[in-house]
Amino acid sequence: MSRYRYLLTLFFVLSAMLPVVTDAGVTWTYLFLEAKFQCDNGVTTQGYSVYAVGDRPELGSWDPAKAVKLTPSPYPSWSGPIKFSNAKPGDLIEWKCIIRNENPPYDVKTWQSGPDNQVTMTFSGSLQTTGQF
Repeated sequence: MSRYRYLLTLFFVLSAMLPVVTDAGVTWTYLFLEAKFQCDNGVTTQGYSVYAVGDRPELGSWDPAKAVKLTPSPYPSWSGPIKFSNAKPGDLIEWKCIIRNENPPYDVKTWQSGPDNQVTMTFSGSLQTTGQF
């Protein structure tokens, strides 16, 4: 029974890396790539939390209402894993930290200042990107 469990797991891992054939040749797509996002110095008040927002649909496409809520770890740092579907190694993702009201979601108290944070996707289980207020 354990041999079948191992083979089933191997099947899912390998199927996540199936090539897609196009007219230009073979390109690799992945079911998802994941990165840990962290925002430092996210001091909040009651009803507000820290979120990651950025240029991909998984980060809300720069819409604060669709941003991804992070978890205090330890406060005032906030972090959480975010999975990106159809991302490829080498894709550049731009993002920022925001402090946003949990309800209503358009009540943004603070945007991270300065240039956007950037992370280049890789096929790694330890990819991490950090921004700060």
